[in-house]
Amino acid sequence: MGENEIKELAKAIAEELKFHQGCQLTKRNAVRAGLWLFGAVLLWILKDVYLWIVTHITFVGSR
Repeated sequence: MGENEIKELAKAIAEELKFHQGCQLTKRNAVRAGLWLFGAVLLWILKDVYLWIVTHITFVGSR
């Protein structure tokens, strides 16, 4: 192998590693966004359940 071929091979390997690292970052960001959405929906549901319980106790207790 000549020096030129080694440089080309190193460049190809570097490009592949860069591509795979970008894919991993994209997957990580997608998982992070999914967890944020799940957390937001969970908090919304908990808020609604809490408000339903509080209003139910308030109106039942006032009778």
